[in-house]
Amino acid sequence: MSLKKNKRCIIYGGGGFIGSHLADALIEKGHSVTIFDKLNFSRNNISHLGKKVKIIEGDFNNEIDIKNSLKNIDYVFHLVSSTLPASSNTNPIYDAETNLVSSLRLLEECVANKIEKVIFVSSGGTVYGDPQYLPVNENHPRHPIVSYAIIKNTIEDYLFMFNKLYGLDYTVFRLANPYGERQNPLVAQGAIAVFLHKIIHNQQIEIWGDGSVIRDYIYIKDAVEAIAKGIDIDNKLKIFNVGSGKGYSLKQLLNFMKKISGKKIKVKYEEGRVIDVPVNILDISLIKKAYNWKPQTSIETGIKNTYNFFVNNS
Repeated sequence: MSLKKNKRCIIYGGGGFIGSHLADALIEKGHSVTIFDKLNFSRNNISHLGKKVKIIEGDFNNEIDIKNSLKNIDYVFHLVSSTLPASSNTNPIYDAETNLVSSLRLLEECVANKIEKVIFVSSGGTVYGDPQYLPVNENHPRHPIVSYAIIKNTIEDYLFMFNKLYGLDYTVFRLANPYGERQNPLVAQGAIAVFLHKIIHNQQIEIWGDGSVIRDYIYIKDAVEAIAKGIDIDNKLKIFNVGSGKGYSLKQLLNFMKKISGKKIKVKYEEGRVIDVPVNILDISLIKKAYNWKPQTSIETGIKNTYNFFVNNS
């Protein structure tokens, strides 16, 4: 292992929920940060950073924009996805064109620019498919059932190929379900944010199935602390689960939220979806040992922090 200081980083998708918190973590570690995001993207998540970051607006699908963005960069963080798990199956061709092909162009440019390492945020919640055993470790077979996860899975495989063929170093973090401050509660992803927003605004919560679906939820500041370590640590291992290592059902989440908010919660249960595996809990023992990392925030504290943020910013 070796500790690296003052590295020049670019975060593709850095204006989003995960990217903005990752920028915070990297800056705190003393690294310089460039944020690459789409044209006219909202600056709300990064407004507090001011001149601490360089901002590039561009098109991730544009080869010239990617080529220009990599000048004077050491480390690449790839967080971009144009689709969500729940909607990606409706147009898998678009998913492949905008996410897979663009990622391949990025990897080619990384080789040409002699980038030190690519850190890719994959999906621990979807790449494994329906778990054959629990908790799910990194060697579990990957049988994704949504296009979003198939693309993530394939990018991981291409990273392996580029490493073998061209020596491009990389680390993959298979992230559980992140939640916390700045998460967008108005999209069809992120149960905690969506539920809290509806509770605050006295709206009905819709749940697919009976609420027994179990997921691994990781507080965003714990998650980006792990991802940021992708710079600081050299390790022969390339793929790590990042989660809490614990599972909570949707009904348990609602109970936490009821206690924290003190409000009555209106819930409507809909017919379950095929894409929702019954349970997913990640085994995080590998990253605990290799990175000397473990999540610090309990689910109750994380939900309370997120609730307070939404109350103060709604």
